[in-house]
Order: sequence, then structure tokens, then C-alpha cells
Amino acid sequence: MCTIAEHPQVGPSSIDDARTIEDLIEHLRWSVLDFTHRRLRAGELRDEAHESTRFHFVISGTVELEHDGSTSVIGCGDFALLPRGGRVRVRATHETILLSTSLALLGARPTLTRAMPALLSSYGFRRQEPAFAALLDTMHREASDARPGAGAVIAGLTDVVVSAAVRFWLEHGCGSARPWLAAADDQSVGLALAAIHDDPGAAWTLESLARVAHASRSQFAEQFRLSVGETPARYVARIRMGRAERMLRDGLPVSGIAFQLGYDSEAGFSRAFRRHNGVAPSHWRRTALQSVA
Repeated sequence: MCTIAEHPQVGPSSIDDARTIEDLIEHLRWSVLDFTHRRLRAGELRDEAHESTRFHFVISGTVELEHDGSTSVIGCGDFALLPRGGRVRVRATHETILLSTSLALLGARPTLTRAMPALLSSYGFRRQEPAFAALLDTMHREASDARPGAGAVIAGLTDVVVSAAVRFWLEHGCGSARPWLAAADDQSVGLALAAIHDDPGAAWTLESLARVAHASRSQFAEQFRLSVGETPARYVARIRMGRAERMLRDGLPVSGIAFQLGYDSEAGFSRAFRRHNGVAPSHWRRTALQSVA
């Protein structure tokens, strides 16, 4: 169901419960900054840069999204959300109709989107959420027909659809809502989470994260554990391993991944990866590539 940018796959039953996801969705109120619906020719390439959250939905066709050193392929009925925006290259592999929206998160702390993965992409949204997919089709028609009040209608529907898409991603075990909720509710923990996601390869220690959070070492450790559900060290390791999985899928050499993620040696990284996944990085890569072949 999912293509995971930073988080390893964990089912919602293991970390989140329905109440956690419900609490998070309460924080997701979006304002539309711009909305485009484009028909892209096969092979057409667009380079974009956005400071705000960006949402893409494929009405028809297929596109490749290159973002933050990784490529995701999304086809008809799939969505992709870039919570932190950034540079992205969009290439249509077939003639494609693409809905794209820039968003601002209202009310919640800005650390919430910074604590989210760089890219949330998921397959099968149209098939499994037909009612919400129909709203996206309505948005496309409103933009195409340019009816009076179309902008207000599109803005209202976008707020609903994006929150539903995030819920879909979480319910299918693509990540955990709990750290995001912590980032929304607790400024200190949110600052630390944002720093980890901004640079997972940094030499993070309890002391350095406590300084980022403007808290004492003991206070921060307890706050983090209670809010996120695991220790800072375990969370850093989990985010690094999720990033490592993405790099392995993209074909980066193990030595280069080890360096980028802050390990002293390839052997040290391989040991950490084996502890997390039960197999060596090279074996994991072969299995992951065979599963999508």
C-alpha cells in the first residue's frame, strides 16, 4: 500500500490506536495557497520548489516524483504529500492529469510538519476510498469549468481530502501518528523531533537533543518517552534505519549510506541495520528489489 520515505513499516496496532490517529487529525486544518490541474505530456518534466506543504493526486496517467534524493512512482488514483515542501522533479511517464495543491497548516505548531516524513505516498487511495477520490474528481471539474465560487469549493474540499489521505496512510501501517501528535502538543519535544528529521545522520545524544528542546537532560528524556512512546536513542535509530532503507532501494552503496547517516564505519552501520531488520543491508536490498520486480 505504501511507499515510505523515512519510517519503517509498522502497523497502527503496534504504535497507534484509533484514538491517537483521531487526535492527530483534529490538528490537521489546511488552508489552500494555490491549486493547479495540469495535463502533462508523456516524458514532460517539471522542476518545482515550494516552501509549504505540497499535495499531488493523479487523476489519470503516471508520474515519477524525485524528491530529497528518492524517486516515487504514483499512478492513477494514488497520492503523494510532501509535508515540508522542498524541491521536487515531476516527470510524466504517460500522458497524465495531475492535481497539485500548496497548503498551509492552520493553528498547529510548525514543528508538526517538520516531524513528518519528507514524503508520504500511498497506492490505492481511489480504490479503497472512493468517496474521497470522488471529491478530488469534483475539484478537477470545478477547476476545469471555472464556475463562480470554484476557488472556495476547492479549498473546502482540499481540507477534507488531505486529512483523509493522511489518515489512509497511517491506517495502512505506513508510519506512526504518535510522534506527530507529540510535535503538535509539546513544543520542546517537537523541536527535537524536527531536528532529528532534518538531519538524522547528526551525532545526536540525549544531551544535544535536550539542548535543542531547551530542557534539562532528565526532563527531556521523560517528556520524550511519554509523548513519543520510546527513548530518543531508539527513535533516532528507527528514523536512520527508515532513511537507510530508502537509500538502499535507490541503489546507494552501503559505505555511502553509512557515512551519510553518521556511522563511523560500514561495519558499524551494517551491525545496526542487522539489529533493526534481522538481515544485512545487501540482503535487504535484494529482497526489496525482487518484491517490486
